[in-house]
Amino acid sequence: MTQQVATTSEYAVVFSDQNMMHRILQNALNNQDISSIQLFNSEQNLLAELGKSPQQTRSAFPKQQTTKEYDTHLESISAIYYSNNTLDGNFDAQTDLFTPNSQRNLIGWVKVEADKSSLQVAQYQYTSLVIFLLICFNILAFFVAFHASKFITQPIVRLNTALHKLVKGQFSSVKLMKLPPEYAALQKDILDITERLEHHNEELMAGIEQATEDIRRSMDSMEEKSAQLHIANREAMESSRLKSQFLANISHEVRTPLNAILGYTKTLQKDIKDPQHRLYVDTIEQSTNSLLAIIGDILDFSKIEAGKLNLENNHFNLKTIVDDVYQTLSIHLLTKEKQIDLVPDFNSDVPEWLIGDSTRIRQILTNLVGNAIKFTHQGSVRTKVSMTSQANQNITLSFQVIDTGIGIAEDKIHRLFKPFSQVDTSTTRQFGGTGLGLVITKKLVEQMNGHIEVSSAPGTGSTFRFSLVLQVSPNPPTQKPALQRHVVILEPSPAYKYYLTRYLDSIGAQCTACTDLEQLISTLHRQHEHIDAILLNVCPGEKGKKECQELISYCKQQFDIPCILMIQPPGQIAHYSDLKHLCADFLLKPISQERLYKTLNQLDHPHDGSAATIQTHIDKDLNKENIKGIKVLAVDDSPINLQLLDHWLTPAGVKVSLAYSGSQAIKMALEEHFDIIFMDIQMPEMDGMETTRQLRQLEPLKNTPIIALTAHALGSEQQQILASGMNAYLTKPIDEALLFSTIETWRANTDSFQEQVDAKLLHIFDLDKALSIVDGKVSIAKEMFDMLADSLEAEIKLIRHHLEHQNTQKLIEVVHRIHGASKYTGTLAISRHAGFLETHLKELGLEEVDGVVDDFIDTIEDLLNHRKLIPWPQPLDSSTTKA
Repeated sequence: MTQQVATTSEYAVVFSDQNMMHRILQNALNNQDISSIQLFNSEQNLLAELGKSPQQTRSAFPKQQTTKEYDTHLESISAIYYSNNTLDGNFDAQTDLFTPNSQRNLIGWVKVEADKSSLQVAQYQYTSLVIFLLICFNILAFFVAFHASKFITQPIVRLNTALHKLVKGQFSSVKLMKLPPEYAALQKDILDITERLEHHNEELMAGIEQATEDIRRSMDSMEEKSAQLHIANREAMESSRLKSQFLANISHEVRTPLNAILGYTKTLQKDIKDPQHRLYVDTIEQSTNSLLAIIGDILDFSKIEAGKLNLENNHFNLKTIVDDVYQTLSIHLLTKEKQIDLVPDFNSDVPEWLIGDSTRIRQILTNLVGNAIKFTHQGSVRTKVSMTSQANQNITLSFQVIDTGIGIAEDKIHRLFKPFSQVDTSTTRQFGGTGLGLVITKKLVEQMNGHIEVSSAPGTGSTFRFSLVLQVSPNPPTQKPALQRHVVILEPSPAYKYYLTRYLDSIGAQCTACTDLEQLISTLHRQHEHIDAILLNVCPGEKGKKECQELISYCKQQFDIPCILMIQPPGQIAHYSDLKHLCADFLLKPISQERLYKTLNQLDHPHDGSAATIQTHIDKDLNKENIKGIKVLAVDDSPINLQLLDHWLTPAGVKVSLAYSGSQAIKMALEEHFDIIFMDIQMPEMDGMETTRQLRQLEPLKNTPIIALTAHALGSEQQQILASGMNAYLTKPIDEALLFSTIETWRANTDSFQEQVDAKLLHIFDLDKALSIVDGKVSIAKEMFDMLADSLEAEIKLIRHHLEHQNTQKLIEVVHRIHGASKYTGTLAISRHAGFLETHLKELGLEEVDGVVDDFIDTIEDLLNHRKLIPWPQPLDSSTTKA
């Protein structure tokens, strides 16, 4: 249309005919799509215009026709040319005669704007129609496809349904399935599978019914067995309780008379000056101690079985312990027919003073050395001690007990560490023994982080090796002044002669060792002026006695040299009664180093260090002036024990009152004031614990120290003793020095009984915290505490089991369980140590965890030991609560 207007308006523009321009523009504007039309001259000046004002204004117009599209309209511009046609008269040979010569001159422009709205409406209508047709086609195609797919997939759906029913076991429904002919083969296979599964299911159901019947019968049997096990467990628990009660009663019945035996033995020792009589009394004392050791073995085995054997730490002299063990065992085990050498052998690097449980170490050595002596008929038993390693204050010592006895066959060594067992039953008849010594020894060594093993050969001897982890004591080694003595030894045994020579050299004494009598006489004639003493071994028999008497008389008359007799065994002392006034002293083999040094040091004052020195030493230690004048009430149903206490206490200025029953003690306590009460436990009618409970209810006796004198040595009885209201306990047989020390300690104590209980529970249990968690409800707090306390012994076993099997995760679970429960029961120490152990396990695992676990278990056992001391208040009844 723009081109058409440009063509038709050529002459109107040339001749500036406005009317023609308006007509041409009006004709163009009659088109409904045209909104504006303009004519411009060659200078781009507007000549004519119709319609709306143009939306776009151009600064320059192109010479060619252009059309641009905008959002709302179209813009078209076309140049207007004027053509000047002339016919030239000159003909060129190469120019067509009929081709005019035209000239086109630009005379203006025409600009047309067309509205796009109608076009857009048409486009929208067309688009809507197309979309509508597409939707209709898709709907039609969906319905066609749906019906077609339904027709095609219907058999597959039936197959799927059949398979689901087959899985559920609905075999009859699967057999009724109908499929099109195309699926006939598949239907046949499915029916075949259905029949097989149906047959298999019938067999399976029959098997299940049979198995169910068997299980039902097994459950009935298991229920019956469970009931039997429950009854057996209850009987076992009752048997264990009765065994513990039996052991406690046996301990009481045996220790009670032994208390009197040992007590009066110590009393006799104070006044005995005769060496022979002193040895007799010493033998009585050592034999009584041996009987106590047997009782201790039985109780220790019971504690080991219950997992309640605890170790103590104290400072001790290892050489002294070995000497004491040798002395004690030689008295009981050496006979006239059994002449063997007992030789201790210490390396120079072994410390003199150590820290550990000296009682248990003495027990280990007693068991091993005692066995070696029993099974050795000739030769020697040597105890060798050396240091294996040392780290800071911890030291590992290696012990070897070497004998030249009958030996043990290799295939029988495994029986050694079984309870109530020996290598051969015939040895039990020949040598005796309970069969518990090595079992206890093994457990004690392992509890001290050590290890024990044995090597042996029949006819050659045995060697028991064990190691112990101890601590070095800060106590300084004993400094003894060097003895300026020249001692001549007559000892036929090379091993024992070497041992004595080494010891005399270590204490600064000059030593000359002789093997026979001729060599001794020759030495005396050559060096008698420089000899201070003769250490003389006495051979058993009348011949040896006669030779010894002649030799002592000869030395005394000719050279005035004192003789010291070495006698073995002690039973032969009575045979030398004629020699006791001739010799300077008797020494019992094996020779105690302390006793030998003391004898050589006091050669100028023979027998000076026996009874008088011992009595002075006891009096100095007891410091009896501090307890003079105090009033003591002693309660016991045994007159002998009361008489012994009276003999001990009265000479020290203590006023002793004696009561033979609990009721008599209560009556006397009401009539007279006492500073300390000593209470026996096992008494007829009213025992010591019940007596103590009644005494504590009396206002004047609420804070009076009450000390138990008991033969009961089991931990459970000790807990009951303290829970009954007693302040402390002394185990029979009672040591005199310990008795006076206890009196002095409790006489100076000014705390009330409740303050003493609170001091023991201070870091163990917090009653206020336990009550505050449950809003002061005593019954709930006590129930929660009892639940925790009752489970702790089983938890300790679990901890030790998981630690032994290196199961860190299980160990953390047990500790976490205890840690959580302890936070709600007022058990402060357990909660704190459980937190330490749980953190250690999570961060470091099992690295160096043994010490932390030991501290945790010690804390638990500490709570259990003081459990009955917790002063739970009486819960209020309902009426009081409501009020």
